[in-house]
Amino acid sequence: MKNPNISANDFYDNFMGTESYYSYLKGLLLTDGVFTIAQEESCFWFLDCIASYQFSEKFQKEEFQVWKIERIEENRFNLSATNGNDNVLATQDIEFSDFFFNEFTIWKEDNVLLLPSEH
Repeated sequence: MKNPNISANDFYDNFMGTESYYSYLKGLLLTDGVFTIAQEESCFWFLDCIASYQFSEKFQKEEFQVWKIERIEENRFNLSATNGNDNVLATQDIEFSDFFFNEFTIWKEDNVLLLPSEH
């Protein structure tokens, strides 16, 4: 049963590796897990945010990125990106989203967006 107090990653923890890759914006590829969550939870907007930052030279230099959305209150979220070593690359206030879960983390390795459990 879905519980908003856990992360989307915990709810969808059955994804280990991927069988398929799905083409996305800016030459990004999505794994089965990322594609499924984006589709089932209507959060392609999160992937769009990730893709939009990839145009920046700062992000083009980072082969590994950790992207996270976390609920601040009700329908307001914080989006953050780090290089995996707690060096913050970006933060953004998402004033409204109807995303169900309190948080969701996606890794970017080279041009692939994947769940940590799919690594």
